Amino acid sequence: MGSQCGASNAGWYAVLCLHVNWLLLTGLLKGLGVLLPTLQEQFTADTWVIGGLIATITGAGSFAGPLSKPLEMLFGTRIVVTVCGFLLGASIIVSSFSTSAVQMALALSLISGPCLMIASILSRAMTGRYFTTNYATVNAIATSGHSVGLIAIAPLTQVLLDTYGWRGALLLLGAMSMLLGVCGFLLRPPPPSAEGREDYLPIITSEEEPSAYGPKSPNTQKRSRFSILKDAVKAQRNRFGCTVCSRAAFWIAALLYCGYALVGGLWLIYFVAYAESKGFSGPEAVTFTTAAGIGNLVIKILVGIVVDRCWLKLRLTLLVSITNCSLALFTLPWMNSYWLMLINAIIFNGFIGVQASLSDIYTRELLGAEDLVPAFSSMGLISATIHITFGFFPDLYSTSDSKQEIVGLGPT
Repeated sequence: MGSQCGASNAGWYAVLCLHVNWLLLTGLLKGLGVLLPTLQEQFTADTWVIGGLIATITGAGSFAGPLSKPLEMLFGTRIVVTVCGFLLGASIIVSSFSTSAVQMALALSLISGPCLMIASILSRAMTGRYFTTNYATVNAIATSGHSVGLIAIAPLTQVLLDTYGWRGALLLLGAMSMLLGVCGFLLRPPPPSAEGREDYLPIITSEEEPSAYGPKSPNTQKRSRFSILKDAVKAQRNRFGCTVCSRAAFWIAALLYCGYALVGGLWLIYFVAYAESKGFSGPEAVTFTTAAGIGNLVIKILVGIVVDRCWLKLRLTLLVSITNCSLALFTLPWMNSYWLMLINAIIFNGFIGVQASLSDIYTRELLGAEDLVPAFSSMGLISATIHITFGFFPDLYSTSDSKQEIVGLGPT
């Protein structure tokens, strides 16, 4: 399906890796959200402390995003994603032995977060390089790991919590997370064009070939130390992909990415506790998230097909999805019955999934496929600052309804 250079299998391996990455990222955040009341009681901490801890996983992890480009250049995507996958599982297992919130924060924020973010950035960029047609549908399938995480991991975490306790639940979730390392083994680099390879050198004709015994250029002899330092700084900027931040198109794409990432992350963290504060039981709250995952999966893939068939323009689709998410959160305080809460969760998660899928397509459209890794890294860094700053923000308000109204401002 639209794969370049006949390497369709390698392209679908990248899709599988991105799918698993989304599944584990959502599963970890949602699983910790299910464990939030238990962790709050276990560590005798306020809700905002545990909620901030969970938000810091993606926040602190995104600060490692700029390392994606140099790591890719040094070791290749396959090795980096494989190592990140196994480190992810190990860090979650280590967190199950924590005796305080600080210990858990260190294990998850310093290891799990960076591993998830780096693997996500490289997998997203590789998918964007392989697929030139039907990219909306392919990306919807790849990001549907988020839906599977909501559908499967949240109720699974509840079962593990009831059966083995919170330590046993984290231990088993850590073992499952090592699947990302296995998927990393399957990745293959996309074949570059001849001119795009670093080892490609054009043939120099005899007229163009410089003489080995000719005089050196006077400009080379007179280069100042400042000029040499300037060139070195420029080379490092190119290595880390910082030059992409100087483009106006980058900031347009970053605004969209940061908006949905913040609001979607806060929903994952606080929704179960919010539903319980409205009088719903724990199993009912988990049912809402499961239904939300189904809505996310179905709506995302349907909208991807619509965009690929050009029945709706990309920008118009993004505008509609942002509006629907905002309305869903603004009206959430009045959703007091079981079915209204269920429908609201489906609508919100369905269209937040559309934003997650189409934002990558929008970024490639604005910046091009070659700048995807530095673009995703820089956007993750900006998003990290926002996550750390506002991760505990909703819990500072006195009522649960106020929390959701404030969160509703994000996508707007």
